[in-house]
Amino acid sequence: MALIKQTIKKKELSLWKIILMICVPIFIMNMVIQLLNPYHPVIGTIGGLITLIGAVISCLFIIYKHSAYFNYKLIEDELIMEKVFSKSHHIFLTLKLSELEEFRPYRSVDLHEINYKKNKVYRFVSGKCTNNWYVGEFTRNKDYYIFIIEPNEDILNTISSFQKSY
Repeated sequence: MALIKQTIKKKELSLWKIILMICVPIFIMNMVIQLLNPYHPVIGTIGGLITLIGAVISCLFIIYKHSAYFNYKLIEDELIMEKVFSKSHHIFLTLKLSELEEFRPYRSVDLHEINYKKNKVYRFVSGKCTNNWYVGEFTRNKDYYIFIIEPNEDILNTISSFQKSY
């Protein structure tokens, strides 16, 4: 059983982003309380609590977005793409390489065509550098799917050799 595994990690949060994530919600909460307090102290308190809850949820979302990373696993002829946060692994897409209709570099894809077809697009990449990104296309249950990955040399060679054999 051949197993090829790759991990795509995101950039770490900078100190300034963390400081802003803490200070901006506190500042906004203080402003909401000051603006609503003249109407009634209870309204100011409720506004402050709503702002605090919103700030906590947005901070958790930002932390999840920046600390989660992607795993690609190629087991025999099955490609598995998952998102990992802490110790939990969430498999988002799994497909047999025989299902793969096209696999090509990202820069050779017409993005307007993808958006026009209203396809289901899965992004398993991080960052903005698209030089090493690849796009895979397949159909399952009459639905057209597209996924974007950044494979290492081993995964790329295995997928390419499998496509040539079909």
